[in-house]
Amino acid sequence: MAATGAGGVARASAGSFPSRRPEPWRRLEPRRPRRGIPPSRAFTLVEVLLALVLLAALLTAINQFVFSITEAWTKNHDEFIFVQHTRAVTRHLDELLQTSANRARASTPNAGAPGVAEVVLPEGGTADLLAFDLPVGDRLFVWPGTPLPEVQCALAWRPDDGLVLYWKSRLEMDFATAKPRMAVLSTFVTSLAYDYYDPELDSWSTEGELQKDTEGVFQAPRQIRLRFHRKDRDYEEVIVLPAVKEGLPAY
Repeated sequence: MAATGAGGVARASAGSFPSRRPEPWRRLEPRRPRRGIPPSRAFTLVEVLLALVLLAALLTAINQFVFSITEAWTKNHDEFIFVQHTRAVTRHLDELLQTSANRARASTPNAGAPGVAEVVLPEGGTADLLAFDLPVGDRLFVWPGTPLPEVQCALAWRPDDGLVLYWKSRLEMDFATAKPRMAVLSTFVTSLAYDYYDPELDSWSTEGELQKDTEGVFQAPRQIRLRFHRKDRDYEEVIVLPAVKEGLPAY
């Protein structure tokens, strides 16, 4: 029980309440982090900015690489297609000339090596052009009716159309007066030239027009030159004109 002193203040008896003061030897120790779990921390502003700069530089380099590869592939692909076109046109024209010179595949005495002939132009007038005959025409010829054989062809170059073939059949009733039809071989041909060989001088010459001999008769060239142009690319193809070939009989 509590005893009252002289001053009227109650005093606790010894052993009635435990002491609330901490023991002097007990001290609070700080918490230590658990082993194996590193303390977590956030990125600083400098680190974030540096990462963004590196990412932007990487994306720029990748973009430039992809753009350069695409440009190189497109350029090479476009040039490849153009070269294929020049070779296809040259090969097709060479096959036509070879066919015209092969008398075994023809049924008319007009067949033979290509020569110079006066040809009526579709727009009117005449011109001296390199002409040859085809026994059954060509796949490029579009007939208004039934296709006819014995087709006379003439090779020419037009500024607006490129390399063309004038053609009409000798079996047409108005062959002598009718204007020929026109088939475009290539719009990329910018010039048609002729190579002549002089046996006396043993030299070659390239002419822009068909040439005559000393007697005023047109001479057939030995070769023809086709110059193709597209954008900044120029290609030249040479076709050797065939000589007359005597074929074997059909029996």
